[in-house]
Amino acid sequence: MKKFSNRYIFLYISIVVILVALLLGMASLWLQPFQKANRDNEQKKQVLQAAGYELDKSVNVADLFLQVANVDTLSSKENNSSLLYYTVKTSQKETAFVIPLSGKGLWGPIWGYIAVADDGKTLVGAVFAHKSETPGLGAQISTSNFSSAFRGKLLFDDNGNFVSIKVVKGGVLNSRVAPEHGVDAITGGTITSRGVEEMIYHSLLPYVSFLKAQALRSPTNSPTPGE
Repeated sequence: MKKFSNRYIFLYISIVVILVALLLGMASLWLQPFQKANRDNEQKKQVLQAAGYELDKSVNVADLFLQVANVDTLSSKENNSSLLYYTVKTSQKETAFVIPLSGKGLWGPIWGYIAVADDGKTLVGAVFAHKSETPGLGAQISTSNFSSAFRGKLLFDDNGNFVSIKVVKGGVLNSRVAPEHGVDAITGGTITSRGVEEMIYHSLLPYVSFLKAQALRSPTNSPTPGE
């Protein structure tokens, strides 16, 4: 049996490792455009779903997004930055403003989109996603059963104060939270539910002035938030 020197073995292993690293690097570069396209498509899909579109495999998400959605920005006076939102024509031919959300759940980041009607206060819909929440518990934030509960809820009270949406442990009916400002938390997913509540509040807070401005333009609002 032929014996190889330690130097030969070291060089052989080094060459193999370098070749494998090069191949993996080339594969990663080659896949990047496809991965980006998939992320962009998923983002557009979530924006459309938040605005009330029911999407199946027959729908070309990219084409539909181009037809009904625009990407817009507004200036944030708090940190001199731009705030992203989407103006979407809903399936009911109404205008909705879809705002991105980001926050923290029990085990990792959570995110989503929330759509506000052109009255500046009524929710058209919402979509939530997560990275590593507990299956069957906190992970249920990504289900339609949870997100559909946000439809029709109000972000402002009768005095024009921004109250956001409460995610109530034990259920809204068993709490002091007004039904129009709250949804039921996920049973067994208290921390994730609280994370969703905090995510909505902190993500929407920079947009409050924008939403109030939309309310001033809306003929359906009486009284108008902020008046």
